[in-house]
Parts: sequence; structure tokens; C-alpha cells
Amino acid sequence: MTPERLSLKNATAEMIKGVGGVEAAATFCRVGKSTLSDAQSWRRPDVFVALDVVADLEPLARDRTGWPHVTRALCTAMGGVFVPLPEAQATREDLLMLLAAKARESGELTEAAITCCTAVDDNPAVRAAAARRAIKELDDVVAVAMTMRAALETLEGGN
Repeated sequence: MTPERLSLKNATAEMIKGVGGVEAAATFCRVGKSTLSDAQSWRRPDVFVALDVVADLEPLARDRTGWPHVTRALCTAMGGVFVPLPEAQATREDLLMLLAAKARESGELTEAAITCCTAVDDNPAVRAAAARRAIKELDDVVAVAMTMRAALETLEGGN
């Protein structure tokens, strides 16, 4: 199974946990417990959760860290990131908070990139770990920037 497919299995498991487990999840969608169990199991590489089931369950798992689990995993597999849209028009305070978050994330990215540059001559494991951290920090900067973009769009009247 590819890493992307395994990530989808893990995301499905997190979504199902967020709903309360397979028994609870089965009461909120069109498939049963065994199908949900298979969809999250790496032992069943041929079974994945259907999109309509994700649409039914993912909103119910909102309180679990990493939400929306399957949507995020799909975005990552496609080379993107999930950016939630603001629920209301952005305020001055929202924009200031986003600016502060972007500055913080940019600082963390800079630190990680410097570490990555100095790790180039180190062993491959150190270099890979430094690169993973820098990529994570870059993803964080992009997510904050796209959240800021969505907030600004509410001010222009587009949303």
C-alpha cells in the first residue's frame, strides 16, 4: 500500500474515532460497521470509505484534532493543503491575529530551513528529519497565508 493510501486509512480511522467508533458511525451513514472497519484497516488495502460516507461522518468528527481528517489527507495526497474558510466576515482583530500567526510561522520556517541547510553535510537520517521539519513549517506558513487570503476575500464582498 502506498504511503498516501495508508494516510487515507489512518485519516478514516481518526474520523471514525471522532464520531465515537464504528458502531456510532454506522448509525450516521449508509454503510455498516464491517464496511467502516474494513475502510480503516490496512489489512484491507482494497476497501476505502466512499465520499458520501465522508460527507456524512466528517462534520460529526469536528472536535477531534486534525479535523477534517479525510479531507486533509486527500488534499495532501493531491499536493495541497486544506484551508478552512472563515465563518464570518473578517474583522480588524482577525487580520491582526493572522499577521501575528504568519510572522510566528515564518520565523519557525526560517529556523527549520537554516537547520536543514546546516544538516546537508550530516548523515542522511539527520538531513531527512531536518527536511521533514522544514516542510511541515512551510505547510504551516502556507495554511496561515491561505486563511488570511480567505479572510480578506470576505472584506471584498466575494464571500
